[in-house]
Amino acid sequence: MEELLSVKLRPKTLSDIIGQEHLVGEGKIIYNLVKNKKLFSMILYGHPGIGKTSIATAIVNELGMNYRLLNAVINNKKDFDVVIEEAKLYNGMILLVDEIHRLNKDKQDILLPYLESGLITLIGMTTSNPYHAINPAIRSRCQLFELKELSIDNIKTGIKRAINSNILEGIVIDDDTINYLAVISGSDLRFAYNILEIAYYSSNDKKI
Repeated sequence: MEELLSVKLRPKTLSDIIGQEHLVGEGKIIYNLVKNKKLFSMILYGHPGIGKTSIATAIVNELGMNYRLLNAVINNKKDFDVVIEEAKLYNGMILLVDEIHRLNKDKQDILLPYLESGLITLIGMTTSNPYHAINPAIRSRCQLFELKELSIDNIKTGIKRAINSNILEGIVIDDDTINYLAVISGSDLRFAYNILEIAYYSSNDKKI
């Protein structure tokens, strides 16, 4: 299977992140943590398609540290056990957990002592409010960072980045259409990329 446009365009560094300047802009908290090569367990929360996974993967890419990405729903207890054993081998591991609000008690019980010891550094991502949806024992060991909704200008920046990437070779699109796509995306950059890709491949002449 070929990767989706949204995956191909996923930022590799913090400077590639669109929006979220309050966290990743120069001199801001996540920017400084990476600059100082120091990471603490954290939970990134906010609406879909606004950069949670992008920020998490950009952090580990820039730090060049060993990491694993798991999903609290899809991955089972054994998968979490494997990550802990790897962390022991490498003397530390960053664990990215998507949908962390769905982490059940068994998986929480596995992780807690290793979060406490620092063997595992957790970056959790969720669309839910962590103050209501995440187990207090996990929450108390993490810094909480709220991502803001992306503006129409942010979405337009992302669409133009996709156009200029040459991934959609020969695409033809005007400013009015770019603006329309940005408006209907509802702050969700992933959705904007998906609509752009569908429109491109469903046209006869690559004109959107």
